[in-house]
Amino acid sequence: MKKTLIAFIALLAMAPPAFSETRVGVSMAQMDDVFLSRLRGYISERVKTHPELTVQYEDAQGAVDKQLTQVQSFINQKVSVIIVNPVDTQGTKNISEAARTAKIPLIYLNRKPGDSTLGNGISYTGSDEIEAGRLQMQYLAEKVKDKKEVNVAIMKGLLSNDATRFRTQGAKEVIAQHPNMHVVVEDTAKWMREDGMNLMNNWILSGRKIDILSSNADEMAIGAAMALKSNGIKIGKDILVGGTDGGPNGLQSIKSGLLSVTVFQDAKSQAYQAVDMAASVAKGEKVEDEVMIPFRLVTPENYQKFMQ
Repeated sequence: MKKTLIAFIALLAMAPPAFSETRVGVSMAQMDDVFLSRLRGYISERVKTHPELTVQYEDAQGAVDKQLTQVQSFINQKVSVIIVNPVDTQGTKNISEAARTAKIPLIYLNRKPGDSTLGNGISYTGSDEIEAGRLQMQYLAEKVKDKKEVNVAIMKGLLSNDATRFRTQGAKEVIAQHPNMHVVVEDTAKWMREDGMNLMNNWILSGRKIDILSSNADEMAIGAAMALKSNGIKIGKDILVGGTDGGPNGLQSIKSGLLSVTVFQDAKSQAYQAVDMAASVAKGEKVEDEVMIPFRLVTPENYQKFMQ
């Protein structure tokens, strides 16, 4: 018995060290959002290439205080890295301070914090939202350059998101360069298809003449386009409809003629980058404070490339 025990201890001493687990806490702003759902799926996909990582997901359900509580819980659990897709880009200060105090690396994903300073343990990966608005409106403006008067409606996402503010800003910068174009109405549809449909129905019932609908996101644009179609308004002839995100729904809508244009936001690259950054900082490696993923224009002429 004694010899057996000695042999067993010797085997343990010769065995390779136990696998080291790196725990990552991920708080998503709202998991029922179509784009954010895709983002989470790509996070899970990328984690498979990093076997040392295990991920715990939490849904903030659109509540700032709930998200802060989730981050504090991650800190109490002593996770190695925290990834946050913020509910409110102007409500991240307490999240950043909590992570810094705990000395846990924090990576903001997709929505850039507006009230937190990057660096010193805090990073961001996403895209230049102003460029999305510019790309979309430049394409639409070219389509109506020969018209005398062009009425533009802007359908906004959640007002608490910088993506809403900056995509709208980018679109307006282009509109300002064209004397024939004027914003006649703008309102929020909260990133949601049903809200986009309802808002467009309200605009139609008001009798407002709209030549271009510039939407901050595809889902709102698709809802608006469905309302237009049900009212006998022809997309491409009576009105142009622009979206942003370029996900499967948006691409299919370009194919079917429901959308005139969209702007591809690379959810896969954003998610992959966040996971790779998490793996690196967990090892003590230095990562960039900010990594930007380019937007790309999607039109009826090139949408098939994005569908592949």
